[in-house]
Amino acid sequence: MYNESQVDKFILFKVADYLLALPINDVLRVVNFSPANSKRLPKMGLVQIGQYMIKVLNLHQQLDSDAFPSSSDNPTFMVVARNSQGELYGISVDEPPDLVELPPETIRSLPHFSSHSKPIIEMVSHVAVLPQKEDIQTIFLLDLKRIAEPV
Repeated sequence: MYNESQVDKFILFKVADYLLALPINDVLRVVNFSPANSKRLPKMGLVQIGQYMIKVLNLHQQLDSDAFPSSSDNPTFMVVARNSQGELYGISVDEPPDLVELPPETIRSLPHFSSHSKPIIEMVSHVAVLPQKEDIQTIFLLDLKRIAEPV
């Protein structure tokens, strides 16, 4: 999925207490999500932004973040991404995402785990490990194919 010579820029955002990222090439835009510019259809898992119907991926729910304070019912931003089949997906986030560059040597591939794994492991294909001053920062690189798979 990730080619070391080409992919190095990512959109980084936080859901629950996880740092998640998508390759910049998969992200169409980040939308300031408000009732003025969108229409939510929560029972269907959809949101309408302009003329587009977008399937909302509720990562807050999938990551079992009930223990974490979240305003995922009223998100502030929507990261709109397109998978390889051209389908649009929205990921609601509470804070504006960042653009980051990840050195290829920090990105490691993860195997596809069984369905009994923790939800975060089932959504990612790669992880970036970045040494910080006194800690290590772990960024999970989302795989839209894995997230959108029917259970």
